[in-house]
Amino acid sequence: MRESVSAGELTATIGNNEADDGQRAGYHGLQSLTSVHAPGESLFVPGLAGINLEHLLDGRDMRDDNQYFEPRRLPIELERLDSQSVMLHQDATPTLGVQSLITFSLRVPHYIDIDLRLVLRRETLARDYLLAFYASYINAPESPAMHFLGRPRDEPVGEGWLELNSPRHGSGSTVCSVTTSASLPHSMSRETLAYSYSDLAWTRPFFFGRRGRMVFALMFEPGHDLRFTHSPTGGGAGNPAWDLQWVLHRPRVDEEHRLRARAIYRPWESDRDIAREYEHWDPLLS
Repeated sequence: MRESVSAGELTATIGNNEADDGQRAGYHGLQSLTSVHAPGESLFVPGLAGINLEHLLDGRDMRDDNQYFEPRRLPIELERLDSQSVMLHQDATPTLGVQSLITFSLRVPHYIDIDLRLVLRRETLARDYLLAFYASYINAPESPAMHFLGRPRDEPVGEGWLELNSPRHGSGSTVCSVTTSASLPHSMSRETLAYSYSDLAWTRPFFFGRRGRMVFALMFEPGHDLRFTHSPTGGGAGNPAWDLQWVLHRPRVDEEHRLRARAIYRPWESDRDIAREYEHWDPLLS
């Protein structure tokens, strides 16, 4: 099931886990995003998606794909809330017992406000954290790099524009905040981006990447353990993944956790322009 939503310069198609007319099963989320400035060309790889809840992890070994990709394998309800908003809801998953909700709301002229919510419904966690991994598969950008403000992790001060452009899938993939201890305890035996760390760290919670004359940015409200994650081939050769990890520490059963985010898809001006977008954004008013 899919819904198409338009506002200002943007048109988005939002879908659940069902296969539909070229759309691959399991790739829920933003299945297409176009702009009047780049008509007919989705930002995301056709058949895949953006802001796709790919994994729910707690550090245990998940050798079975049905566990590792559990959010993709289970039904998701889709509900159109109004002319500009669509909600995706998944009941508590069998392995970790996590209920999830994602709401996408298009805003003029070129914004998508994203409301992410997670609730742990049972005492299931192998360790004292829950990691939600959201993937976005970018359609053949000229450069695969993600850009952010930060510094090398071993430097105590400073801030500048940096690139996350991992050399291969699973090598130096994840950038954490300068205030966060990067490594999470785990016993995962399979190669995964989630536990592969860069020696860089971010100082402000947003990143962007460029595709043609357009820029795609994701901004997040402060106060969360957020990790930016990159794969040069996550969506296939030439199609990088620009991903997000949201880590909840010691979540309590039946307590709702909420993360507000904003996506921007607009013509490129400058990196300072993206920084100003973040400075002027109030997540509580989105």
